[in-house]
Amino acid sequence: MRLTPTLAEKELPSWRGCDGEPSGFRICLTALFLLNNNMMITPANLSYYLIDKGLVSTQSVVDGDLMIVEVTRRNRNFKIIRHQQQSFFLKQIQNWEPLAIATLQREATCYQLAQQEAELAPLAALMPKYFLYDSARHILVTELLQEGENLSEHQRRLGKFPVAIAEKLGQALGTYHHQTISSLNDAVQNSVFPKQVPWILSANQQRAQLFNALSAGNSELLNIVQKYPEFHQALDDIRDQWQFDSLIHGDMKWDNCMVFAGQQGAADLDFKVVDWELADIGDACWDVGAILQAYLAFWIMSIPMETRAAPAQLIEMAQFPLEAMLPAIHAFWKTYIETRQIAVEQRRNLLERCVKFGAARMIQTAYEYLQYSPHITLPVLYMLQVSMNILKSPQEAISDLLEM
Repeated sequence: MRLTPTLAEKELPSWRGCDGEPSGFRICLTALFLLNNNMMITPANLSYYLIDKGLVSTQSVVDGDLMIVEVTRRNRNFKIIRHQQQSFFLKQIQNWEPLAIATLQREATCYQLAQQEAELAPLAALMPKYFLYDSARHILVTELLQEGENLSEHQRRLGKFPVAIAEKLGQALGTYHHQTISSLNDAVQNSVFPKQVPWILSANQQRAQLFNALSAGNSELLNIVQKYPEFHQALDDIRDQWQFDSLIHGDMKWDNCMVFAGQQGAADLDFKVVDWELADIGDACWDVGAILQAYLAFWIMSIPMETRAAPAQLIEMAQFPLEAMLPAIHAFWKTYIETRQIAVEQRRNLLERCVKFGAARMIQTAYEYLQYSPHITLPVLYMLQVSMNILKSPQEAISDLLEM
């Protein structure tokens, strides 16, 4: 499996605390006014909201043990930091659109089911602790994972890919893939989980405009996917093979895997999976493939893109060589299949499905890299090339790229 630059050659163009010591009566009056007249949470009314919901006491506000940090992105996000008591992470949708409401409700349902159903206790252990879902204001409150970093940040900072973390990740996915599907009743499945096939598997069939691309770079990528027959055939096949055999995270990537110090300190790293908005009843291979391609994408993005260098030279110049990732990749896969109790005779076929799904997920990863780009980039073209190569020859990719 070579990094052949075919596509590249053809396509390249204050915190906020307590001010003063307001009386409990004043806090109550202000809280009622702000909460009844403003559906949107802001730094100004957040402390009142937390008091109203019983998550924070008035005394905690008065004592100054409350730091609010806004980290808004696609949603309105707030870190509620306290040193003496429980800290929280609050998420509220920004736009009252049906899709945004549905995805937050889906995430809240995952937390609620994991906490309420005894059979889903292993899933609850993978999630931040759940505290509140406010369906009127579309607010979700979970525990704040303080001093944590996502897996991308963690491995980049270390400059290596710990086998122990890969094993935790394999065990995490294997656990909820193995134990959740039988615990979800039909009513919950039909009302909350839409059983949708990932949109990227239909990218070859639709006009680019229908995907509401965020940038010109996104449109260029979708045009390339539709231009090459190899993508058409592979995406059609994967879509036809899609199974509804498990609860899946749906957006599994290193950025949604949080690593932080455990109870024994930094030497005892703990692990949580966050952002379950796209959770669904779907194909477990999608989550597993997403992790496999995360290693490959990280490797590709670390290659200095000198257009005059030969592919072999580029590979040797990678900041994070694929060879350095292989022990972690192997540990992830081994732990996953053992946790899911996959029979030996089924493992090779399952690996091929996961690798093919991962190649499709790499197209989506490339799309995400181009969210704000005015044109397609060379690293993204290499990602598309690797994706195409894997889809055409998955067994060769397993042997040559993953050495499995």
